Amino acid sequence: MVIDIHAHYTTAPPELGAFRANQTTFLNKPELVAPPRISDDQLKESLRGQLAQMADRGIDALCFSPQASAMGHDLGDLRTSEYWTRVNNDLIARIADLHPDAFIPVCQLPQSPGAEPITVLHELSRCVEELGFVGCNINPDVSGGLQPWTPPLGSKAWYPVWERLCELDVPAMIHASATRNPAFHVNGSHYVSQDYAAVVELCSSEVFVDFPELRLIIPHGGGAVAFQMNRHRSLHLLQNLPPFEEMLHHLWFDTAVYDEDSLAMLVSKIGVDRIAFGSEMFGTAKAIDPVDGRMFDDNRRHLEANDDLSDEDRRGILSLNARVLFPRAVDRFDRAEQMAVG
Repeated sequence: MVIDIHAHYTTAPPELGAFRANQTTFLNKPELVAPPRISDDQLKESLRGQLAQMADRGIDALCFSPQASAMGHDLGDLRTSEYWTRVNNDLIARIADLHPDAFIPVCQLPQSPGAEPITVLHELSRCVEELGFVGCNINPDVSGGLQPWTPPLGSKAWYPVWERLCELDVPAMIHASATRNPAFHVNGSHYVSQDYAAVVELCSSEVFVDFPELRLIIPHGGGAVAFQMNRHRSLHLLQNLPPFEEMLHHLWFDTAVYDEDSLAMLVSKIGVDRIAFGSEMFGTAKAIDPVDGRMFDDNRRHLEANDDLSDEDRRGILSLNARVLFPRAVDRFDRAEQMAVG
């Protein structure tokens, strides 16, 4: 059984992009733009690549969310974000209904510059309680590097969100969206710098003292966290904070790094009990590596090649840890496993 906890809908039909283009021309009245008309057949056709790669790589289930770089929180106001978010989440819900054992729904939230985090709670509750979603994505930099700044993840402004996540028993992936800073490449530097910043902020905060059951996932292997471990161990000592290596174990990390050595370092620094398999297929690393002719994001092989891992370690990373992270998805995971075995 293999569960991939990190996948985005990057192959949506062009009608979705056309709707967004129309919506951004009516930022003052986003409700005037009719939702896109996308048939079930179009949705199925758009997922052929994901299903083919899942079969080829032995992946049984994807935790599937809207395209992260297109969450577009920096565009328009809260109303714009609410309409855009609902359209995307409804598409993910339809996909999960069409392929209930393959695509496990994860939602984006209607964040907006200057809006308090508490404004996302209605859509979070709708997705989980009405549509059967099992988790969400949270953007730590809503304005894309501009003012107004997003409240730090360790601040009390986020506490209503952390409380609701615990009540609903769902995790959140801390995943950036677009950036307005021309010095940052969205996928190449903005994403991983925001991942790293989230780790530093959360590990020096009181969040996990106040919410010990909170499950937050840092994607892309946590950015540079494994490489810079002792920088932050030192800083925590100098600032009289709890040991950094202990604080890290309140967080979860995926395996969306794309070479054997880097993944081995992540596993050795973080530990197998806090890492879940994720490849972010059809994302940043969908190119073919000229060295071996395989897709960069075909990264399960790097786990298989790590001789320091036991079979039980691999099983934990590939499936068991996802069950801990996503308790609302366990029934879906069970069905996917039964289908794989049968």
